[in-house]
Amino acid sequence: MEWYENLYIGNNAQKKKHSLIRKIESEKAPLEVFLITLPSGQRNQLEIMSAWNLKFWYHRKNCPMIVGLACGWEEALELVVQITEEVLEKTGSVELKNYFLNHSGA
Repeated sequence: MEWYENLYIGNNAQKKKHSLIRKIESEKAPLEVFLITLPSGQRNQLEIMSAWNLKFWYHRKNCPMIVGLACGWEEALELVVQITEEVLEKTGSVELKNYFLNHSGA
């Protein structure tokens, strides 16, 4: 699994960041945890997926870079808005996928 170096973390997830990451990596992620990832296809900028999906080998093997961690769907949406605003402020563009690919060391 590839984690973005400067991972974006929602307020609720921040309180238990290390525990959540450990659980996700050991295939024991709680249902209410969501990941913001780079898109698997060409059309989207980011995608939100349940960390619980990583229990399945296909999703684990094909998981794109994780750029955000949130507890709950609403927090995940808020995090996507925050990421978009920050990237827009830094670059003048909302090319999120390109931003993360160029700032990840990949």
